[in-house]
Amino acid sequence: MVNIRNKAWPKTFVIVTGIFLFLVVGLVVGAFWTFGEFKESLIPDEQEEEKIIDQAEQYLVTKYPNMEYEISYVLYDIGENYGNFDYAAVILNTETQKSFMVYENRFTKKVEDDISIQEATEFIEEVTPKVKSYINKKFGETQGIAFTPTDDIGGIPSLNVSLYNKKEEINEEMFLSLIDFLQHELNIEHASVNIMYDNDAETWSKEF
Repeated sequence: MVNIRNKAWPKTFVIVTGIFLFLVVGLVVGAFWTFGEFKESLIPDEQEEEKIIDQAEQYLVTKYPNMEYEISYVLYDIGENYGNFDYAAVILNTETQKSFMVYENRFTKKVEDDISIQEATEFIEEVTPKVKSYINKKFGETQGIAFTPTDDIGGIPSLNVSLYNKKEEINEEMFLSLIDFLQHELNIEHASVNIMYDNDAETWSKEF
């Protein structure tokens, strides 16, 4: 019996060692493969770059036939900072010296530019001090005011106001006066307005 156990031990050791080495080799190969895939994902696809350049040129001829422009470079959105595209042609308007992007929207599959988004963002930044001044004057000191532009074509900005006031201290007339101020004094065409109270999860909300 002793001899049998002595002979069985080396065989078991060889099997266990073989499985261990197989797993180690598999992990190493898998790690190299994963690293290779990751590294490859950081390199822009030349065909995709050429595709977006062609799309941009056709789009600009149709949308802005009189624009003088240069294609500065192709942006590859590795980190998905924008969300709407993987590749975008960065265009320089040589007359205004302003840059914008032309890309194929991954959701709609339509080629579009971000000029309207840029203009909306600039407009929101311009009127935000007036909005804050009005709210502070009308409602008192606030916990916070956030007027956020949209990142989507055709989307609407959102105005979120957090008040120290109690719900019963704000009436519909005060809320509607804010809406009227936004629409007719600041000429804001569309927005989602939400006022939150200090003592209640409910809000005054309106989209126009």
